[in-house]
Amino acid sequence: MKILRNIGVLGAATTLLAAPLSAQGPGGLLPTPETKATRQGTRGGNFLHIGVGARGGALAGAIGSTVNGPTAWYWNPAGAATSEAISFAGGYQNLYGDLGLTQSYAAVNVPLLGGVVGISLNSLSSGEIKRTTEANPFGERLGGSTFSWTSTAASLGYAKRLTDRLNVGTQIKYITEGITDAGTSWVAADIGTQFNTGLYGVTIGGAIRNVGGSARAGGALLQRVVQDSVRAQFIEGRRVDLWTRPTELPATFQFSLGSQLLGTADALFGKGSGNNSLNTEFTLTDGTDIATQYAIGLEYGYKNMFFVRGGKRMYNDDRDTGIDNAGTLGLAGGFGIKVPLLGRQMRFDYSYQGAGALQNVQIFSFEVGR
Repeated sequence: MKILRNIGVLGAATTLLAAPLSAQGPGGLLPTPETKATRQGTRGGNFLHIGVGARGGALAGAIGSTVNGPTAWYWNPAGAATSEAISFAGGYQNLYGDLGLTQSYAAVNVPLLGGVVGISLNSLSSGEIKRTTEANPFGERLGGSTFSWTSTAASLGYAKRLTDRLNVGTQIKYITEGITDAGTSWVAADIGTQFNTGLYGVTIGGAIRNVGGSARAGGALLQRVVQDSVRAQFIEGRRVDLWTRPTELPATFQFSLGSQLLGTADALFGKGSGNNSLNTEFTLTDGTDIATQYAIGLEYGYKNMFFVRGGKRMYNDDRDTGIDNAGTLGLAGGFGIKVPLLGRQMRFDYSYQGAGALQNVQIFSFEVGR
């Protein structure tokens, strides 16, 4: 009864926190008579929508209930509770073909304080952008000929196994984005749960991410010196800040349902030969600035050493309208290799995701732990 009570409390908290997110309705990037305007592009820190890790990428983001290890701090903090020793994870992501955008991720888990303490860093860079002004639209050398946009989220989290079936986790994040001398900073929190039902390998996961307040941009580039005369005797220069509109974070709720179809005695189709495993997961994602999205993923493993993965994400926002290669939008696939190393397991993963008009996303990642 105590376990059921804990699950009920966690479920109620998740539902209450997720309720405000339902305000985002379906619709396209542009309003039409049939669809209402959405809030897409109205939040800051939009890089937080881009998943990390090649396994999650290959499954099209359908990973919330089965994710574990250091990458769990992005998808669902509760998954980090499974780390039994110090674990490391890192990855490099080439975003949208040849546009020059890159993203990197690094995290470490340390069993501590009766659970697992984790630190993670998620960073996106635009690459070098030519600096221009109204007077010099083809290039400006004053202050440097190029600049770059950087978005970063650093987090400190704690996850714990409450029972052999129930994991919980939470983290605090410090998020910044902008260019040199002009940026915005937020503080946000994530919370997540994972529950193994014990029925046919079914696991349920829920996570609420990027819950925080609003913030305004600031910095030297948003300041001006205003000349002010004092009693007509002399002129004084006063530095003032330009007013900027408060920007909120893209708060997101994710519900996941995973099932082990083959591989253990609890799997839907049993253990089989013991050399093969097959897992599937369905994920629903809703947020303050996105239409409700659905994703489904499938992962096959051989001897827990070689893995092949595939997935599909449905964005439900008409972003594929008028795109020649719209059929690849949301499709993903990849593979992974796990090998023993000094008493631990090292895993290398790769994924490829179709992004429609934005070409593709390729992710290379590794993980060390057990």
